[in-house]
Amino acid sequence: MRQIAYFQDPYHVRYEGNATLGEELTHTLEGPATNVTILQVQPLQEPESWARTENGLQLYLQQFHSLVVLVHKERPTGVSFPLTVSCFLGCELLPEDAEGSKTYVFFNVTVNGNSFVNFQPETALWVAGPQTPSKVVTYTLQQLNAYNRTRYEIREFLQETCVQYVQEYSNTKNLKGSQTGRSYTSLVLGILVGSFVIAGVAVGIFLYTGGRRC
Repeated sequence: MRQIAYFQDPYHVRYEGNATLGEELTHTLEGPATNVTILQVQPLQEPESWARTENGLQLYLQQFHSLVVLVHKERPTGVSFPLTVSCFLGCELLPEDAEGSKTYVFFNVTVNGNSFVNFQPETALWVAGPQTPSKVVTYTLQQLNAYNRTRYEIREFLQETCVQYVQEYSNTKNLKGSQTGRSYTSLVLGILVGSFVIAGVAVGIFLYTGGRRC
């Protein structure tokens, strides 16, 4: 899953993202904060169920944008723009003959194209990327590591939900019409997980810097 938030300034944010299962594109997200289009490319959820999921995602993105605007007003000098926060998360099944764990999970966040923070599933902790240490990174890590939602819920999603869907996809992709028996609602939560972390990183930057460049 890939999700990007482009901040032209605090009042103009554009989102872009997608989710894939195997090599199949399943969901896309694109558009300005005032008109985000979220599509279910593959019919993984029934229309009524998908409508509820889409409404929830739209509401979250609206609330996130409102929070960014509020923080910017509290710190009126603002962060240097443009600012791009990107999330890349997912899981992969390793070959049967691979040593150690049979799965690989990842969640990496970049800011303006540079590694910012990464998630370590073994400890359910966020750690700094290989960039030069800075107070803003330290502050953001404190925020991300302070809540169960950005620690244990993310680990559960990556190690359990994500892996289960990939395993099921691998077992059924060659069977015609095999999409029954399992709800894919939880898979879409990965988009929301990415949104929540973007919020934590962006707001952490805004709150800490108070208008200074990171």
